[in-house]
Amino acid sequence: MSLRSGPALAGTAIALPFLLYRSGGETIPMDARARRDAPGSFVRLRRGTTHVMVDGPESGEPILFVPGATLSLWVWDGLFERLVRAGYRTIRFDRYGIGFSDRPDVDYNQALFEEQMMDLLEVLGVDRPVTLIALAFGGPIAAEFAVHHPERVAGVCLVSPDGFATPLNLGLRLSMLPGIGRPFFRLTGNRALKSRLPGYSRDPRVVARVQARLRPELRYRGFKRSLLSALGNVPIHGAEYLYRFLDTRDIPVQVVWGRQDSITPMPPEEVLRTVFSRADLRPLDGVGHLPHYERPDQTAAIILDFLHDAVADRRAVL
Repeated sequence: MSLRSGPALAGTAIALPFLLYRSGGETIPMDARARRDAPGSFVRLRRGTTHVMVDGPESGEPILFVPGATLSLWVWDGLFERLVRAGYRTIRFDRYGIGFSDRPDVDYNQALFEEQMMDLLEVLGVDRPVTLIALAFGGPIAAEFAVHHPERVAGVCLVSPDGFATPLNLGLRLSMLPGIGRPFFRLTGNRALKSRLPGYSRDPRVVARVQARLRPELRYRGFKRSLLSALGNVPIHGAEYLYRFLDTRDIPVQVVWGRQDSITPMPPEEVLRTVFSRADLRPLDGVGHLPHYERPDQTAAIILDFLHDAVADRRAVL
């Protein structure tokens, strides 16, 4: 070994983590500067700062929107406004790890998200039972929250819920492997996530809308680390047991699902009806992963029917 090779190798070793970090695309820390122009408010909870947006009359019945795995609170645009106009108080938040919320160095599991939701409701002073509206990955989180805290929940609406053998592309499957998964995901995660976007809808306008909002958020540090932990800890492939538990509770449940959803494909209706024996099942023909983007008026009307009927009946006895 030459006298110059030692320092050269040392320099390469020092530079390698930086190169891996830069190639992962996460160049911006999630801090006050990143949040400077973000809409909404920020509240400090036990595990860190949470981004939240509250709309509608203070007297309105509260609705807590539970986000999915990757899309932050903007994913509810087009739906929350219609519920606000109907008199409801809507609460949208970024779970830890996505959007403008913190990325604490912890395991991203259902216990963490349950704690975040409870802390958020306490800080916001919400003392009435809430209706949970959850998208995809948020489905198992909402179900477990309702099972553990039935007195805090007036109803649960699951939109395209994960938990029925949710498919992952090759890049995401490789990222779940022990050892190599995390560095592989840091390098290739953005590509794997972007490759899923066309599956959100057959409508290119919907895909373009999601792409435009998600891509800037991939720059923030900690997104892929927290996402990989969440995908490994939340039962996105087998949450039927949670949904069956929820089905035994005296909590009204609605399931809204597009039949053409290729991100979380809807299982056969007979399977859904064995898991959700008492739920209001609303499969939608010709609709993909985001019903409220493709058919906002129809989706809002379906959910409002649920809120005005089954949820109102439960509120009357709580």
